[in-house]
Amino acid sequence: MKRKLSILSAVICVLGLMLTGCTKETEKADNGTSGYYNSSLPETFSYDVTIEQIGEDIDQYIDEHDMGIKRDTEEYAEFLNEFCFSDFSDLTDTTKRFYEAYASVYLSDPTVQSTDDAFADRTIGEIRQENQEASNKIIEAAEDK
Repeated sequence: MKRKLSILSAVICVLGLMLTGCTKETEKADNGTSGYYNSSLPETFSYDVTIEQIGEDIDQYIDEHDMGIKRDTEEYAEFLNEFCFSDFSDLTDTTKRFYEAYASVYLSDPTVQSTDDAFADRTIGEIRQENQEASNKIIEAAEDK
């Protein structure tokens, strides 16, 4: 009889733990976090987002994770490089894409400062267009030779 009560108690404990875990997961999903960082960037990728908007979101990500990384430092550049080559499981695919776009622009010119208006005020679409035009000029020059 004691053995049956012990087994029954163990089953009840396991079921209680399982239900508690399920409740916590449901609460997480209901809160909208679902294990992801709550980015202020659009949920769908847009070329109309400015570099500064992405930079501010990255600053918020750094603050929420208590990383203490400051813009325009070597540590910041290394962190941006990680967005291109590491897995950040708490970021949605769209947020990763925004961060990678920012990192590629920021890291492509070592003299750029994130506070430069020429850098910060441009949209991803504008930078993309400039790069396409530069690429076309290079191709045309190569074809003329």
